[in-house]
Amino acid sequence: MKDKTGLGLGYRMLWRLEYAGLTVFGPAQVTTQGDPKSRLRLERAQRVKAAHEQRGTTPPQEVLDVIARDGGPEPFHVRNRAR
Repeated sequence: MKDKTGLGLGYRMLWRLEYAGLTVFGPAQVTTQGDPKSRLRLERAQRVKAAHEQRGTTPPQEVLDVIARDGGPEPFHVRNRAR
């Protein structure tokens, strides 16, 4: 995903590192809902969408496509805030 709206440099670097780590050391084959890389992409897309909504702009179609395709629960950091 090319849109970096609302994502800091540190977040993007750690995200890329975690994504690369999952590519090399992650599970071999899993469903889309159980795939850790899909969850990372979904969390990133949800963060970008939230940043666009906060700014009053429309997120790119690519972001909306990722959310529609991967769907699922809220990002981890949002779920843990409620506790």
